[in-house]
Amino acid sequence: MPSTIAGPTFRMDSGLPCGCRIGRDEGKFRLWYCPTHAVAYEMLEVLRLNLSVLDQLINNNAPSADVDLSTAMDVGMRARKVIRKATTGVWA
Repeated sequence: MPSTIAGPTFRMDSGLPCGCRIGRDEGKFRLWYCPTHAVAYEMLEVLRLNLSVLDQLINNNAPSADVDLSTAMDVGMRARKVIRKATTGVWA
């Protein structure tokens, strides 16, 4: 069962704490994103692309004294964790 995070209670045509705003636009509800949420989807895509690059780097380099892949492995694990946390309960 996906977990959800409770959001703030808001009034129509007022802003959320982050700066997003919910209001009516031509009779429909509409969400205007704050700058942080506006780029969130692009940031998630960048994380996914970086993860692919990191996997290629790790898989194509044999462990040696000259090459330390521990940082790349750590970043890969963190990226996977963030991607998993950001996409839990999202239906694509």
